Amino acid sequence: MNYVKAKNVLPLALLEKIQEYAAGTYLYIPQKCENRKNWGESKDSKNWYKRRNQRIYKNYKEGFSVSEISQEFFLSEKSIYRIISSEKKAEAR
Repeated sequence: MNYVKAKNVLPLALLEKIQEYAAGTYLYIPQKCENRKNWGESKDSKNWYKRRNQRIYKNYKEGFSVSEISQEFFLSEKSIYRIISSEKKAEAR
């Protein structure tokens, strides 16, 4: 990422207004992209995690312990509890 001086690209009035809120800090201004995909859509990772989490919840419902599941999926027990809770909420909807 290349940095550009704000005074070289922004109108003075806008620069002064931004300085009121964020003087001396670094700001990231993302590109305006109207066809931007949501996280995980371009490489199907969103669906991969969804299927993985469903398998974790299925294993839990079948009686596997959280410790066993965490070892199988290489996740912490805290992460397994979070996934189970999330899947329970999704199932209730």
